[in-house]
Amino acid sequence: MGAATNSCFHCDIRPRTFYVLLAACWLLLSLSFIATLPSKNFFGHDTGAHIEYTRYIRAEKKLPGPWHGWQTYQPPAYYLINQLLAPRSQHHVKIVRLSSVLYGFLFLLACHAVMRLWNIPRSVQLLVLMYFMSMPAFLYLFTAYNNDALAMSIAAGVTACALACYHKPGIPLMALLFVLATLGIYTKYSLVLEYAAIGIVLGAGLLVRRIQCKKALIILVPLFAGCMLLIPYMRFHNFAYTGKYMPSNYTISGEHPWNIQHDPGLLRFFLSPPALTNGEWTQPYAFDVNFHATLEPIPFYWTKKTFLSSILSTSLFGEFNYSVHVPSADTWAWIALWAYIAVLASLCYFNKANQALTVFLLGSLFMFGLFIAFSHHAFNSVNFRLCAWINVPLSVLAASELARRMTEKRFRAAALLAGAMVIGIFSHGMYQFTLNAALP
Repeated sequence: MGAATNSCFHCDIRPRTFYVLLAACWLLLSLSFIATLPSKNFFGHDTGAHIEYTRYIRAEKKLPGPWHGWQTYQPPAYYLINQLLAPRSQHHVKIVRLSSVLYGFLFLLACHAVMRLWNIPRSVQLLVLMYFMSMPAFLYLFTAYNNDALAMSIAAGVTACALACYHKPGIPLMALLFVLATLGIYTKYSLVLEYAAIGIVLGAGLLVRRIQCKKALIILVPLFAGCMLLIPYMRFHNFAYTGKYMPSNYTISGEHPWNIQHDPGLLRFFLSPPALTNGEWTQPYAFDVNFHATLEPIPFYWTKKTFLSSILSTSLFGEFNYSVHVPSADTWAWIALWAYIAVLASLCYFNKANQALTVFLLGSLFMFGLFIAFSHHAFNSVNFRLCAWINVPLSVLAASELARRMTEKRFRAAALLAGAMVIGIFSHGMYQFTLNAALP
């Protein structure tokens, strides 16, 4: 789990310049996206139900029961924070969406913190982070009224803090990891999957004798202790109301119509390769109908019938097709996709310093797959927003490879990679502003 040894450029951008440029790029993209898509009830994932949760706390001065609403089974941290964001104002939804922009910036800073451990030049970091922040799926996630925004921001922080604990262990970092782990599990239950993926990395390191047991415990103990603090809430809130420690909205709604076990079956779902039978090239989005473009709740269903296909679609474009009435926007989206593929194609070489990140990436997908197979069989649970912390190792792997090529003076390869990223950023910008000009 050692940091990369890539040497920094002799002339790299200064820290203050880096932070200013990173913040400016993210604010430009995110704020223009908020202006593009209005704050309606049907924007994002179950927005109306999340607002209902916040309103219940404000009106009743207590937490709702797990089945008082469609999303009230969720843990309460996100909604308690929302109570501090002008809950009586008519602009409350916009203010909360702006807080999601802050969570997105914290996610980017967590990626930056990990890249610093890999000694990646800030110029390369900025280039890679600009590309990741410009993906439609990233913009959807971090401009919405949804607890996923806070949960994924905390998840990225947990990853960065765990790595920092490994490289420079100390009581303050362990305490911070414990706080983040606790806040994360009180924001969204699915973060336990990330903690388990970190455990897989540490376990693999112990087996091959790359990690000392003491260092593994320094990370695992705060994560485990944070998870244990959820037990009182599960017992005295969830169980007291429902007789279940982990209730969900599907418990009261019956069997979900999009059941993986029945169509196409778990084996085919996990083993089928992406982009062959799921219509990626004609319909890259996970839902078949864009009810967000008209802001009406038209019936819709999930079109991606395989695990990898769903992850691919929702990690790049997000669930929803906002451009159904703007066909030209999809052209730019596809240009961006091919630029993204060109960047990922560069990750053909993983040195020893990157092996831990690769194991974490594969371990995260493995834990997420187990979650789908044995817990949530609905297709729409196979969504990248539920495991978006995978962006952390992806961004670091991309930046590490780009920095390696530049360090080895492979300027032609570096120029191609940088060009692909710039094309992708420009394409995402055109995609967004094309929507901005055409949507109501």
